[in-house]
Amino acid sequence: MTELEQLRSQAESWGVHLSNAQLSMMGNYAYVLASYELASVIGPKERAKIILEHLSDALSCYVVQDLHWVSSVIDVGAGGGLPGIPLGIVRSDLHVTLLEAIEKKVRFLNYAQAALGLPNVGVLHARAEEAAKQPAYREAFQFASARALAALPVVVEYCAPFVCVGGTILAMKGRLAKRELYTGVAASRELGVEFREVREVKYQAHLPQKERNLVVLDKVAATPSRFPRRVGVAKKRPLGS
Repeated sequence: MTELEQLRSQAESWGVHLSNAQLSMMGNYAYVLASYELASVIGPKERAKIILEHLSDALSCYVVQDLHWVSSVIDVGAGGGLPGIPLGIVRSDLHVTLLEAIEKKVRFLNYAQAALGLPNVGVLHARAEEAAKQPAYREAFQFASARALAALPVVVEYCAPFVCVGGTILAMKGRLAKRELYTGVAASRELGVEFREVREVKYQAHLPQKERNLVVLDKVAATPSRFPRRVGVAKKRPLGS
């Protein structure tokens, strides 16, 4: 099987059925990531490795069933567009906002969005602490994702203010220590969020194996207006410690 066919097979095991057009777009996105030279937005530059490791990782978010029905997602700290861009490729009816603070990465995200022609994907150049204070974004999304962003208490403080009551937060973590989970759950209680579960992602044998844990949290009450705290405070003085 080609790398894209392997990606399709893995996605189907998670309930995602990629059309030929969507699969082609996934391949185009991998090419954009591999060939972009104005900034480093992803580690590997081999297209095959990007498809098998990074795009499959992004699609694993669909293990969380909420993603099959929500209408809006904010990808906090989007970086090179993972997982947000693949989520938007899978569902053309899903409005995806890529939130990124670093200008060179924002330039890439705008370039990738235009190159792929994804009208349902938008780019927001801002810090999470500042954007979440704006009425246009405050509790305006049904789902928030964050991949390799920060420790769990910090991720929840960044994401919770963007999510409406009844919505979902998904923190994509690698190895998850009990201490980090404990402090993340403790922090969540201050933010109107309730811990649901940790889902361990299982990959088919033909794909690279990695440790991926999806921490799923539910927004059960409005986040107090004092959160998120000013820029840098969440990392310096994380909640739940």
